[in-house]
Amino acid sequence: MEAIVNDQRAEVVSINNQLEGLEATNRGVVPLMLEMIDMLGQLVEADMPFRIEERRARVERLRNMMDQADVTTSEKYRRVMEAYQGELEYGRTTEAYSGPLPGSGQTVEFLRIGRTLLIFQTSDQKRTGWFNPRTREFEDLDDKYRLEVKEGLAIARNEKAPNLVMLPVPGPEAAE
Repeated sequence: MEAIVNDQRAEVVSINNQLEGLEATNRGVVPLMLEMIDMLGQLVEADMPFRIEERRARVERLRNMMDQADVTTSEKYRRVMEAYQGELEYGRTTEAYSGPLPGSGQTVEFLRIGRTLLIFQTSDQKRTGWFNPRTREFEDLDDKYRLEVKEGLAIARNEKAPNLVMLPVPGPEAAE
């Protein structure tokens, strides 16, 4: 009987030591996650403004979650990593979606090609433009891109088979 009691005491000591170690890990991981969320917010603001409100809301939800005591540290970490994974995915995908054109509020079709190109076109196809990363403004494009953008939108919506489209791609900028 004494051996069982001694074994249980040793187990209690071991569990207490593990809990102390977990608390120390939590104290180190939580500031790291807060920093990661801040950096994600900076990335969203510095990036092309595609799905900007949705992406800002995701960062804000992460910030709010960090104050919730009922969410475990591991769940917080999982959600932060999931948000980063979502941002990484934007760089590898092409998508077409509708949304308001910043500055005008007019609803347009956007064509996003990775993080390289963000183009818009009105539903009547009378206006086609792009987000110029150098000026950080949406600018109109020459009419010669109208049909190419229309085709790119159809390809992104899986309405047409993938095909080569000629679109304006900004050149690399010199490093500072």
